[in-house]
Amino acid sequence: MYFQLTGTHVRLLGSMHLFPATSRRTPPWIAEAYDWADALVVESDPATILPFLKADAHLDAAQLRPLMRDEAWMQLQALWPTGGPLGPLETLRPWATLIVAPTLLQQVVEGVEPRMLRSAMAQAKPYRYLESAGDVAVALESIPLHAIAAALDMLIADRGEPQRTLERMHAAWLEGDLHAIQRIAVESPMFNLPGIRHAILDVRNRAWAARLNELLDTRERTLVVVGALHLCGPGNLIDCLARPVQAVF
Repeated sequence: MYFQLTGTHVRLLGSMHLFPATSRRTPPWIAEAYDWADALVVESDPATILPFLKADAHLDAAQLRPLMRDEAWMQLQALWPTGGPLGPLETLRPWATLIVAPTLLQQVVEGVEPRMLRSAMAQAKPYRYLESAGDVAVALESIPLHAIAAALDMLIADRGEPQRTLERMHAAWLEGDLHAIQRIAVESPMFNLPGIRHAILDVRNRAWAARLNELLDTRERTLVVVGALHLCGPGNLIDCLARPVQAVF
């Protein structure tokens, strides 16, 4: 969950972007990793993705509706906020609907990155991002529409799944158990349908590896913080880097 890239001043840390509201504990190796680092690298700035969520003239959103069961679509509409940057439902790109929908069924608090970045800003610790919001949008746009519709249908059929999965992942993460996190992930509709894992994890892992390889000669102690799922399973970020690592934790 927390690795040193051998022969470099770069470490990789697997994070949780969100914590269950009932279990806000952060393991001690998170603070140790932050204190070790002279500079941080995190995935992306969530606030900058908001302009990419909306479909053009509702055309993209209209493609998703016929692929879903009528009952599931109506329940999704009832769940969705009517205003703000996420509403109404019909104005979002299909991939945005897929990413946002599970969070509407979860009770959460902020996870690792917002806390680290607040500390970094307060202490003037340098930080940067691995990807832009545009990079994220391009990757997620490749998810097949039929996979998005199927995942949303399953989500509505079992509305407790996102919270259960989050709580199980958080428990495994606290133990530093990447294998358990991978087992939990493959049971979730978000990752067991063709095209979803590929777009959310595999494509981005390969792009990140290319960018991180350019950082490996740095003399700054640099902590790279990514979601824990990017460090486990086939095509994970460590494998894409193709460099030896040593577990710090």
